[in-house]
Amino acid sequence: MPPRHSDNDKRRLHPAPDPIVLRNLAARVTYRGIAKHKAAPARFGLPPYTGPRGDESLCDDHASVEPEDMPDVRKWLVRGIDAGLIGHVERAGVPTIVWTVSDHGWIFEARVTNAGQAEYHGYPVRPSEAIAAMVIARFGGWANADGSEADRRAVENCRLLYRIAG
Repeated sequence: MPPRHSDNDKRRLHPAPDPIVLRNLAARVTYRGIAKHKAAPARFGLPPYTGPRGDESLCDDHASVEPEDMPDVRKWLVRGIDAGLIGHVERAGVPTIVWTVSDHGWIFEARVTNAGQAEYHGYPVRPSEAIAAMVIARFGGWANADGSEADRRAVENCRLLYRIAG
């Protein structure tokens, strides 16, 4: 995975997400993949990506996401929302960023694509990024207190993949 050129200061977990915002977002959130974060976009039913590749992380090449994983992406987004893994909340009540942890243990950062429809696209977070430790700490606390057995397995997979001690 190519190194990230910079860490954006806006990539911070909200310190105290409003439970009403979380509940409303979880009910509305949708996902739409974009070709920019796929090495083989056609496999996902997306048009080819023709722009220059910078430091983008790729769902399929870097995090081994396959087309058959696509039905789980909304579930993963709701998991992240339930765990309070959101960034700054816009006036419309939609966070600009939602983080989540897949069943395989990868942390994904989802950026709002269409705030009016609570639509996001996402990409894998590198193990070297500072946000990874913050996400797994909050996610692990939530999973242990309120999550399911699948959520707790995702925590363990994430800690192994990102080499973050529990």
